[in-house]
Amino acid sequence: MDLTRIFEKQLSDRTITFHATYDLKSHGFNITEDDRISYELRFDPSNRSWFVTGEHQPSIPVEELARLVQESYGHFV
Repeated sequence: MDLTRIFEKQLSDRTITFHATYDLKSHGFNITEDDRISYELRFDPSNRSWFVTGEHQPSIPVEELARLVQESYGHFV
């Protein structure tokens, strides 16, 4: 079973490549942007919101990142 998805997002002057891997233990997504920065994207079911943990923040808004991840996996919450 392949738990990794790769997708791109065009920002005004550059393209960001995202690698998203579903973590079976935390049920979050380990995200790496352009093979440089990493963080975890998680969903809080109690208030139905997405957030990131880790040292870095995404280059795009968290809600937009969550939408792209959900689209790439074909599942929405």
